[in-house]
Amino acid sequence: MKAAQRFKQALREDRPVAVINADYANAGLVEFLARPELGVDAVMLDAEQGSPDFERIEDMARAARLSGLCVLVRLFSPEPWVIERMLLRGIDGVIVPRLDTAAQARAALDVLRYCHPHDADDKVFVVQIESAAAHANLDDFLAVDGIDAHFIGPVDLSRSMGHRGDYAVPPVQAAVDDILQRTRAGGRAVGTMVKPGDAGQWVARGARFLYFHVNDWLRIGARSFPIARG
Repeated sequence: MKAAQRFKQALREDRPVAVINADYANAGLVEFLARPELGVDAVMLDAEQGSPDFERIEDMARAARLSGLCVLVRLFSPEPWVIERMLLRGIDGVIVPRLDTAAQARAALDVLRYCHPHDADDKVFVVQIESAAAHANLDDFLAVDGIDAHFIGPVDLSRSMGHRGDYAVPPVQAAVDDILQRTRAGGRAVGTMVKPGDAGQWVARGARFLYFHVNDWLRIGARSFPIARG
């Protein structure tokens, strides 16, 4: 079974998946993250907030495929030409940000199916729920067939709610809980960003798509490896 198929199956079976943002546009790092002892299910190549260009994404995707690791790209735009050009780089799927309506999600899915007419069901398709508008339209998103996971972007959700990116405030946490509960009740996979020490809490709250940064791993490693400084 291919990496993307394993990833999709885990979500269908309600098992947590670990999705790591590589943070650096480096194929060697992607190859390292594929080591079984690390427990990573998919690597995200971040074209929205990160630095990889199309050529570097192609190289990183190749390293992931050769290492048996599912490779996803977070797009910088849901425009059709962006989706098509990314999918042609050999990736396993896309994470689509900046969506407010289910119609936008359907349009993005249509592009995926156009690019992969014979194996679209083997591709991973994730939408970000990261605005008050997307939250308001959640039932419409849940009615779209073909979405593998709904990824809550807490920082942008907070900003859209007028809280300047502070997602710890009660109104934002209430919105996050509502998205988690309603998505779970609809039989769909849902997830969010996790930080060191809180992944178990998010799993208990219903999250299955667990997104985190390789930079957090570096910080954990640095704290556990004290270096004497003269």
